Amino acid sequence: MDNIYEELAQSKFINDNQYEFLEAVRTNKIVSLYYELRLVLYLGIMLFAGGVGYFAYQNLGKTGHLLCMAFIGAAIAVGFYFIRRFAQPYSNTQVVVNHIYFDYILVLVSLLIISLFAYIQVYFGLVELLLNWTSFISAAILLLMAYRYDNKAILAMGITALAAGLGVSITPVDWTTGQWTSTTSLYAVSILLGVFLVVVSEVTYRYGIKQHFRFTWQNFGLLLFYMGYITAIVTSSYKVLHAAIALVSSGILTYYTWKKKEFLFFLYSNIVFYIAVSYLLYKIVEWTDNNSVFEIYYLPLTCINYIVFLIQKKSHFSHD
Repeated sequence: MDNIYEELAQSKFINDNQYEFLEAVRTNKIVSLYYELRLVLYLGIMLFAGGVGYFAYQNLGKTGHLLCMAFIGAAIAVGFYFIRRFAQPYSNTQVVVNHIYFDYILVLVSLLIISLFAYIQVYFGLVELLLNWTSFISAAILLLMAYRYDNKAILAMGITALAAGLGVSITPVDWTTGQWTSTTSLYAVSILLGVFLVVVSEVTYRYGIKQHFRFTWQNFGLLLFYMGYITAIVTSSYKVLHAAIALVSSGILTYYTWKKKEFLFFLYSNIVFYIAVSYLLYKIVEWTDNNSVFEIYYLPLTCINYIVFLIQKKSHFSHD
C-alpha cells in the first residue's frame, strides 16, 4: 500500500479536496512549522525576561530600583489579568485552553515572578537570609503555577528549581562568606531526589492528579537517580557496591520499561546497566591481571551488538 490516501479517495472515504490536502502534506508541499514557531516564541519569552533584567541593571541610576520593580510588577499584573480571563477552572485531569498565546504568557509571567522575587531579595538585602531558600521558594511558585494552569514547561522548571535548591543547600562553598565547608555526597542527594520524584509521579498518577504530568516527573526522577549512581561509581569509596546496586535497579527497570514499551526509560536503564556491568567486569578482569584483551575488544563489540539489538527491536516500542 504505497499511497493510503489515494485508496481512501478511490473508496470515497475522503473527498477530492481532502485528498489533495493530504497528498500535499505527504509530498512535503505543505510543511508544518508548529514546533519551530513554538521554539521561537519560547526563546522570545526567555530573551524578554532577560532583557527586563538587563534594562533594570543598565538604568538603575535613571529609573531607580523601585520604578524597575514597579514595571515588572505591572507586567505581572497585566499577564495575570490575561491568564485569569482565559484560564479554565482547576481540574485533576488535563485542561486545554483554546487560546494560542496562553501558554507563552503563562511562562512569561512565571519567569517575571521569579525575577521580581530575586530583585526584591537583592534590593532589601535578603540574600544572606534567603540564600538557601531562594530556589525552594521559586520551586514552590513554579509548581503551584504548573498545577493550577496545567503547564508541563513550568513543571519542568519547578522540578529544576527544586533540584537546584537541594544542590545549593549541600554545596561545599558557603556563598555568603566565600568559605569552603565540609562536603556532602552529592550523589546520595541525587539518588534520593530521583526516588522521591518517581514516587511522586506514581502517587499522583494512582490518585488521578494530573496523570499527564507522570512522564515529566519520571523523566527527571530517573535521570537524577541514574546520574547519582554513575557519579557514585566514579567518586565514592564503595564503587563496587554502588555498581552492584545500579546493576540490579537498572536491570529491574529495564525489564519493566520493556514490558511497558517506554523506549526512553528503557534506553536510560540500558545505558546504566551497561555501565554497571562493564565496571564490574573490568574490576574482575583487573583482579586477574589479564585485562589487555578485554580492553581491546569489549567496548567495540558490545557497542556494535547493542546498536544492532536496538535496530532489530525498534518495532517492539511502536504503539498500536
